[in-house]
Amino acid sequence: MSSRSDIFGAIKALEKREISHPGDFKSYSATKDPVGDFKNSLSIVGAMCIEVENKKKAETRLSEIYPDLQRYTSQDVVANGLDLEAVDVLEIDGMFGVAENGAIWLSDQFLPNRVAPFICQHLVIYVAKSEIVATLHEAYERLDGNYADFGLFLSGPSKTADIEQSLVIGAHGARSLTIILV
Repeated sequence: MSSRSDIFGAIKALEKREISHPGDFKSYSATKDPVGDFKNSLSIVGAMCIEVENKKKAETRLSEIYPDLQRYTSQDVVANGLDLEAVDVLEIDGMFGVAENGAIWLSDQFLPNRVAPFICQHLVIYVAKSEIVATLHEAYERLDGNYADFGLFLSGPSKTADIEQSLVIGAHGARSLTIILV
């Protein structure tokens, strides 16, 4: 008997498991609280969300979260010619957020170094509460075809899983994402 036959024989001998159907797909239904929906979506994708009254209060909170790490803005990275692997915490501005999936629109308007959000260890994005839209459809309407030279929707820290279903956080980007809602 060949190894191929052995393999197929072993597969046929396996006990078949019944797997229940996951249920009907439920699309996102916007509520009257887009900020609450946005925060919920962020928790699902593994991001931390902090609400503050102003950037000064955010500074204090970030000092508590990252007490021993140097924090940089995207402008700092460009102006100082920093080696990107040295950027532990990067703070940037997002234009707006999407409640449906916790995504934030980033464009080169606030991102002089396009690679920085993907190379840093921890990413912090500031978004105004008034700039949260309910769905991606609304987000694209808001963009109105003005996508800038570079722009993207980012949702959650970097995540990847291999065929053995081992989840790795931070393999292809930031290990953590903190959204500061101002």
